[in-house]
Amino acid sequence: MFQSNKSEGQISSILSPEVEIHGDVIASGSMLIYGKVLGSIKALGTVRTAKGSLVKGNISAKNAMVNGTVEGDLIVEKKVTLGSKSKLLGNLNSQILVIEEGAQFEGICNMAGQKEKKVTTTEKAE
Repeated sequence: MFQSNKSEGQISSILSPEVEIHGDVIASGSMLIYGKVLGSIKALGTVRTAKGSLVKGNISAKNAMVNGTVEGDLIVEKKVTLGSKSKLLGNLNSQILVIEEGAQFEGICNMAGQKEKKVTTTEKAE
């Protein structure tokens, strides 16, 4: 792993194809995953999964670009892109969703937004 400028487009952590992690991962920036993660991932930036990668757990991030297999829920603040080689087996929650031809998705999609609006009604007692 290496650290660099944590701006939006920069990757701050890379998991190579030879790496297999058993446990949860927390990243203060963006991640690029070529290997396997058997646990949940929480990143303040973008999580990208490469073709051939595997994540067995939930992913929580600002943005996500999936090209590997994810067996878990995606909870993304802004945009999710399911690439042509991606396979998502879980629910998806984001504001923007892009699905490329060839992507596989089995689950429920919620694009209503992250923040629930409270609706209150007032009735006069008679």
